[in-house]
Amino acid sequence: MNKVVPIMMAMALTAPLSLSAMQIASANLTSDAPKTNSDATVVVGSATKPKFTAHSAKEMSKADDAAADAAADAAADAAADAANSANVLLKKRLHGLQQYQAAFKQTVTDAQGNIVHEAQGTLTMMRPNKLRWETTFPDETLLIADGEAVWNIDTFVEQVTIISQDQAIKDNPIVLLTANDDETWDSFVISKLDDAKASSTLEQYQIVPKSTDGQIKSLTLGFNSDGILSTLDMLDAQDQTSALVFSKQDLDFAIDTAKDNLFSVDVPQSYIIDDQR
Repeated sequence: MNKVVPIMMAMALTAPLSLSAMQIASANLTSDAPKTNSDATVVVGSATKPKFTAHSAKEMSKADDAAADAAADAAADAAADAANSANVLLKKRLHGLQQYQAAFKQTVTDAQGNIVHEAQGTLTMMRPNKLRWETTFPDETLLIADGEAVWNIDTFVEQVTIISQDQAIKDNPIVLLTANDDETWDSFVISKLDDAKASSTLEQYQIVPKSTDGQIKSLTLGFNSDGILSTLDMLDAQDQTSALVFSKQDLDFAIDTAKDNLFSVDVPQSYIIDDQR
């Protein structure tokens, strides 16, 4: 705490004492026993000068520390309330995306803002834990998460790589797009960006992993005025940013999983399978 504050407090406290002391001195001067001016001065002086001891200084220091602690606790409580509110609001937004399909344009930039990659394709999601990522430009690629495993199909080299979905999305905020369980949500810190921090007019939420071991530093989701996911920005450990802009969003498309095979993989016999589960 600024040292000026206790000094000002002491001055404020001594002001009424000075007035009282002057009244006492005036009363003494009009009594039967005459008092000299020097006596009056002594009375005023003794009444207006509190004794500052090591003990009083220590008590003032304790009061300052207590005030600082109280302010820190209040700030922590306010931050916790804001985080809880953001968590609830984002859950509500994503709960409305029980299924989601959209075309996307992806731009990847490095730490200096240089474009290092661009792509176009389609993203399809279904809660819980199903996702299909398909690019059509510059190359055709397909990635499917079926709830248990992630299948990366490379048609150019005719190879399929399979890894555990739990391992693939560990500490990755992208998991919240399709996850419902509280345990997964508790692994991240969520904040709602205010107008000063938001990069657009969208309603934006930033998701940061509590663990620093993952490859993703943060994920920012942007929702339009209808509450539909419109943008996704991901910052990775190499300070590269992958920015996705969605269009043609569809939340009510028909899915016949047995027929469409949106979230399953039929591997051709000629493909090499690299199963890393």
